[in-house]
Amino acid sequence: MEILWKTLTWLFCLIMVLSEFHSDNTLSYSSQEEFLSYLEHYQLTVPIRVDHNGAFLSFTVKNTKSTRRKKRSTYDQELAVSNLFFKLSAYGKHFHLNLTLNTDLVSKHFTVEYWGKDGPQWKHDFLDNCHYTGYLHGEHGTTKVALSNCNGLHGVIATEDEEYFIEPLRNLTENSSNFSYESGHPHVIYKKSAIYHQLFYDHILCGVSESSKPWWLNNTDAFPTLHPVNHTLSSNHRLKRSISTERFVETLVVADKMMVGYHGRKDIEHYILSVMNIIIVAVPNLEINHHADKSLDSFCKWQKSILSHQSDGNTISENGIAHHDNAVLITRYDICTYKNKPCGTLGLASVAGMCEPERSCSINEDIGLGSAFTIAHEIGHNFGMNHDGIGNSCGTKGHEAAKLMAAHITANTNPFSWSACSRDYITSFLDSGRGTCLDNEPPKRDFLYPAVAPGQVYDADEQCRFQYGATSRQCKYGEVCRELWCLSKSNRCVTNSIPAAEGTLCQTGSIEKGWCYQGDCVPFGTWPQSIDGGWGPWSRLASALRRCLGPSGGGKYCLGERKRYRSCNTDPCPFGARDFREKQCADFDNMPFRGKYYNWKPYTGGGVKPCALNCLAEGYNFYTERAPAVIDGTQCNADSLDICINGECKHVGCDNILGSEAKEDRCRVCGGDGSTCEVIEGFFNDTLPRGGYMEVVQIPKGSVHIEIKEVTVSKNYIALKSEEDDYYINGAWTIDWPRKFDVAGTAFHYKRPADEAESLEALGPTSENLIVMILLQEQNLGIRYKFNVPISRTGSGDNEVGFTWNHLPWSECSATCAGGSQKQEIVCKRLDDNSIVQNNYCDLDNKPPENQRTCNTEPCPTEWFIGDWSECSKTCDGGMRSRTVLCIRKIGPSEEETLDSIHCLTHRPIEKESCNNQSCPPQWIPLDWSECTPKCGPGFKHRIVLCKSSDLSKTFPVAHCQEENKPPVRMRCSLGRCPPPRWIMGDWGQCSAQCGLGQQMRTVQCLSYTGQASSDCPDTLRPPSMQQCESKCDSTPISNTEECKDVNKVAYCPLVLKFKFCSRAYFRQMCCKTCQGH
Repeated sequence: MEILWKTLTWLFCLIMVLSEFHSDNTLSYSSQEEFLSYLEHYQLTVPIRVDHNGAFLSFTVKNTKSTRRKKRSTYDQELAVSNLFFKLSAYGKHFHLNLTLNTDLVSKHFTVEYWGKDGPQWKHDFLDNCHYTGYLHGEHGTTKVALSNCNGLHGVIATEDEEYFIEPLRNLTENSSNFSYESGHPHVIYKKSAIYHQLFYDHILCGVSESSKPWWLNNTDAFPTLHPVNHTLSSNHRLKRSISTERFVETLVVADKMMVGYHGRKDIEHYILSVMNIIIVAVPNLEINHHADKSLDSFCKWQKSILSHQSDGNTISENGIAHHDNAVLITRYDICTYKNKPCGTLGLASVAGMCEPERSCSINEDIGLGSAFTIAHEIGHNFGMNHDGIGNSCGTKGHEAAKLMAAHITANTNPFSWSACSRDYITSFLDSGRGTCLDNEPPKRDFLYPAVAPGQVYDADEQCRFQYGATSRQCKYGEVCRELWCLSKSNRCVTNSIPAAEGTLCQTGSIEKGWCYQGDCVPFGTWPQSIDGGWGPWSRLASALRRCLGPSGGGKYCLGERKRYRSCNTDPCPFGARDFREKQCADFDNMPFRGKYYNWKPYTGGGVKPCALNCLAEGYNFYTERAPAVIDGTQCNADSLDICINGECKHVGCDNILGSEAKEDRCRVCGGDGSTCEVIEGFFNDTLPRGGYMEVVQIPKGSVHIEIKEVTVSKNYIALKSEEDDYYINGAWTIDWPRKFDVAGTAFHYKRPADEAESLEALGPTSENLIVMILLQEQNLGIRYKFNVPISRTGSGDNEVGFTWNHLPWSECSATCAGGSQKQEIVCKRLDDNSIVQNNYCDLDNKPPENQRTCNTEPCPTEWFIGDWSECSKTCDGGMRSRTVLCIRKIGPSEEETLDSIHCLTHRPIEKESCNNQSCPPQWIPLDWSECTPKCGPGFKHRIVLCKSSDLSKTFPVAHCQEENKPPVRMRCSLGRCPPPRWIMGDWGQCSAQCGLGQQMRTVQCLSYTGQASSDCPDTLRPPSMQQCESKCDSTPISNTEECKDVNKVAYCPLVLKFKFCSRAYFRQMCCKTCQGH
């Protein structure tokens, strides 16, 4: 089942403001003539009143039976003609109007109030019954007409291709005593397209004045109450489960002062209306800040304080604020849970808080037009929805993708629809009866909402400015309908994965000009046709289902019954077969309960819900609810054929058919007339000796409806035995505890309540003869007995006895306080013994109705309402969690009031507590990364990872931390491309000649950036490794006395000898030793 959203509309609005205001933009006309001068064209026509066939009746079109009334009564409506027919001609067309009095225009509590500066000054509840709706004769499905004939015809005629406005032509002679409508009265008729001054329509806004403040801030009760429906639903009108009914979420939307300051008073209303259909109100005494939890708590308490407990569910209270079922706060604060500082939280709501006055609310951060998704998401939480993927399969691998209830919106999230899991959550919520506040249909009021898509009002750049500030703009132009990318304040292109608003311009490879529709770019100006859903066929299962086929394009969801049940396998189970409820309890034997294992058996005592699985721990003196509902088809209790479906007990007839009206007669014959048995009853008061067992009465085999009861409390005990003297109850001088005994094929209920007479009862039939005994401990004070025994008879016995309808005694009140109901069921009874038989034995045509009445209407005692704990703020090392605690008193079947804590007498339960106080396990704490090595090209950086306590005060051996969770200690890195290899030259060596020309050498190597030898240097760029050099010579000859030797600094002496230069004096001197002997 999908949520059924219904726009709240006003049929009309009445604002009677006696104080003056000024507007610079007001477009007004001083006379009808001036107004007509602004029209491009118009025509005059004289309408006539006709009958349904179009035959002339009169020129008088004014309502001559207009009646001022105090209350909306049937008599008042009869004074007005319920159906009227008119004819008129204009623009070459003939209009035959078929009109019906609009009896649903206002409620019976309709009131008009006049307000001044100091509040309401006077009011009245008069109304003229002269407002009609209808269509053009013969064009019912394609035309609509809404006219008032209070003073001539005034209204609109809408056809497939044009809208026509009609109003009486004003004439000053109307006020004269001789003026008459009998000769016909001219009317002005003009087309909507004739109004070329668009500003005219821009200012006909119901409920919107041109003052700087909207009407609801002026303390003006501007709109009367329409169609009040009692907000309290009594139990006898409770809606059935498995039925799709239309619900109405009456929502109060609040914008805080930061919202108004950010968007400005001029634009705030239009902006909010583009996000959702809302009313904005001021928020006095409301504390809003970054702390989402505290702000939500403050807002929820405030919005509850403005609800009127005396409201009928649809009235506008004295504070000018209409009744609401759910409240939405939109804020410009960057909210955060559990702390008063900005963070990534977008919204916060109470799960399953819908219809609980102090929990049906949410807080939402304004992020632009995408706030609509946040608001819908938080309202989903109010309806009991969990996030997709949290406790459900949606959004997990191999299942349906996460949708609107995704915990985080990404590019792959579809926020335009609900997942199957979300649909299941809200179906369960509504089927559980927790949505009763949504059943009342709100008043019908006309309210003019924006007629164009929000993306056409605010382009992508403007949407970015809503999110990121005045300097932001769109920065990516691809899949804008999936994700809107904007420039942030730091001039980075960012996205929050929210799609652009509906109607935003887009472009794709195949669509040159398009606009966004539900996440897709479609051709501009096109919009998928709205198709309402339709029920498919019923399935053929015992639990029959039918699905709503569609809807699409915003069409309506199906309303009505979506699930039916029927009986199956109605034959009795084989003898000795295991009880179905017993099997369900036994399924928990292998599941620990509070750390221990138990063998579970069905608990058959009282004080529990018949369709909850309550199991008794075998051998222990306690029971507990193991499941909130048994499996469908489980018997409600052992002595009834009724079965549980969806956690509720459903009636099963004696023919084992679900919902059947078949009844057993006094003989336990299904559909019988009570003629196959006879009643045996008596009073046993014989005087007997004390101290032994004495026989009271024998019960033959096949007996039914057995009742044995002492007439007063005594010390004696009723006993039961077989014909073979085998005692079943209270035998062998042993007294049994009162309980159920399975005896002779039926269940005997032995009861011995304190200060009440002892009794023994069984439905039967018995499978053997039984004997009722009495164990005498004192004088026999008397025992009454009654049972029905089978007899042999030919014929049905219908001619021997009559039958009549009778009311049964009043049923128990359905509630002990705050208003319950009782009923007297109608049954068919035999006249001879007053026993119940099947209804078809009585006259069905004369069956009287059931009687019903309210009961126990006094308020219930006060009690504490205790909400569910929130999630713990930490998983270990001590966090905090909170819950809602209220002192409440139930004052109606579905209405509670919240009181001050002093009215609850018991100790107030705690609202906050610490949680997850266990120490966090040791964890890996990484230190900073080292620098990347080498300085360029691919490399690695390293870090040290320590195993430390959660408070970082202790360091443990690495074995104390989980190895699989250890962060990496080495990571690849790169500081950029390395420079290429290059030639590296060493310094020049000494010149080889000590005197004159010589040579000198140096090293030349090709090295990489790391200093390693390389062969990748270009040879063409290789520098020389040798060059010529010259040394200055010393001219002083060497003395003969000196030793003949080569001069050390001369390196070329071998060459002097080789090339025969020793004959030269210089070389012989320098290379004396080499040249010696040559």
